[in-house]
Amino acid sequence: MLIRTEPLPERRTLLRLLLAERSVADAAAVTELLAAQPEFRLQHAGDVPTAIRLLDGHGMEAALVSQELWEEEGAELARFLREQRPDVAVVLLTSGEREREALPALKLGANDFASKRHLDGEQLAARVLAAVAESRALRRRETMVRWLEREARTDHLTGLFNRRAFDERLREVCAAGRSTRAPVTLVLMDVTGTRAVNEAHGHEVGDAMIRRAATGVARCVRTSDFAARVGGDDFGLILAGSDLEGGRRLARRVAQEIERLNAEEWGDEIPVSVVFGVASGQGCEAAELLAAGEAQLGRHRGRRAPAQPRARWEENGGPSVA
Repeated sequence: MLIRTEPLPERRTLLRLLLAERSVADAAAVTELLAAQPEFRLQHAGDVPTAIRLLDGHGMEAALVSQELWEEEGAELARFLREQRPDVAVVLLTSGEREREALPALKLGANDFASKRHLDGEQLAARVLAAVAESRALRRRETMVRWLEREARTDHLTGLFNRRAFDERLREVCAAGRSTRAPVTLVLMDVTGTRAVNEAHGHEVGDAMIRRAATGVARCVRTSDFAARVGGDDFGLILAGSDLEGGRRLARRVAQEIERLNAEEWGDEIPVSVVFGVASGQGCEAAELLAAGEAQLGRHRGRRAPAQPRARWEENGGPSVA
């Protein structure tokens, strides 16, 4: 039996390239130059609306754009690419030869430029491929930066936000509330008994309790709410634009959901018990609201969260608490 050992031929991936050029002669010249380059699948647009339509729905990875179309009509094409298709690499086709002549257009977001006066097929293809590589590398860096930022704000035990993100969010919401006079409500939750569980059964069991408590929280918060693990067994929920009664309702929902999960889904596990401190303020500082919530939580520690809300009382000149 004869076995072939030659490597298979490399399979080329075609790159979808838009040519945005009003001049029929210039478009024909560029098309002819790139016809000898096997990397590209070229489509032509003779005006800005056609270019935007092709870019919007045809999976283009790169665009060769005449400087006239790039800058005309209030730079509509440049704005569309910047806002809607930042993944498309752009090489400008300029009438001049010097970079300073293309600089205003490059500032609108193009990756590179090539002069129409001295077009060369291989050089033009190399510029497009280099622009695509630069664009992809930039997107990878941006993705990595976003991932790192998200990692820095995430509590890895529960998947909720961490204390750093909580403090930032509370300051932002309180500052916005002071300018709009909208109320801000803070719900603090403590998982009780974790120290005893850690000592008797180990930290893995205690961590499992905290993760289950986070599950109860995540199932009850709205998309507009902000939920974080702010300490070992403490959680903080920020409700922008909600009053004290809204915070009390959320605390009740979380308590009831955890009770349901204890009875149904976590029947074989150590039950999770929680207590709450709720504070609400209008025009207050983040530190003031947090102190009120922590003081209220401290009064309730050691007791399980009731199904009914606690009585409301107010501190003069400060947040309301419950």
